[in-house]
Amino acid sequence: MRTPQAVQRRVYVLALLGVVLLILAIALPPFAQPQGYHDFADRRSWLGIPNFGDVASNLAFLWVGLAGLFALRLPNVRSMQAAPRQAYGLMFLGLVFTAFGSGYYHWAPSDARLVWDRLPMTVVFMPLLAATFAERLGWHSRWPLWGLTLVGVGSVVYWSYSGNLLPYLIAQGGSILLILLAIVWLPTPWTGRRLLYATLASYAVAFVCEKLDRPIFHLSGSLVSGHTIKHLAAAFAFYFMLRMLRQQQPDKDLNS
Repeated sequence: MRTPQAVQRRVYVLALLGVVLLILAIALPPFAQPQGYHDFADRRSWLGIPNFGDVASNLAFLWVGLAGLFALRLPNVRSMQAAPRQAYGLMFLGLVFTAFGSGYYHWAPSDARLVWDRLPMTVVFMPLLAATFAERLGWHSRWPLWGLTLVGVGSVVYWSYSGNLLPYLIAQGGSILLILLAIVWLPTPWTGRRLLYATLASYAVAFVCEKLDRPIFHLSGSLVSGHTIKHLAAAFAFYFMLRMLRQQQPDKDLNS
């Protein structure tokens, strides 16, 4: 039962977990970027584009990002409070930037180019974290959105200068964990949030396909690689979020 006292206790637990994740990012031993990460299975070129599958599949992020930005103009989205609405907007804008950043990286994979892939990704999952909490806790301030986004961007900048990838990994994985717990524990004033489970499931598929890049490429008869499918599955995850926002209505039970 989600009594106000129970919700408050869960907020404290989530805040404590966030602090623990921050401490771990600082205290744990450094972790360097494995250079084997750049060795993708599908290196085929087409139409003069190297690594065509991994480059072209980023168009899915561009489409979902632009569609999401247009969806912000819908009346049921504009009726949201400013803080979560702007966080969702920044998330979709981050997807647009991710399409270009990831395409730039996959054109000629290297650590230097990977920075421009990961920077916009932090402007996707950190605003999503801010939006998830803003709508459930009734935040009015935009400072949590900018603060979380700066933490994400800072983790990539820190990696590019120090070589320690761990803060970025904890920022990404920790944000997903906090989003999942917030979805389960905290009530939202909007309907349609069950689609967030489809978002997380699609993202899980993307994660698995990324790890099985080469096996999937071989099993498919060199038709498509796991990393190309990863891009499509990740974009599909945000398509579910687009549908969620298009269909959402105020929850009469929570708003009564």
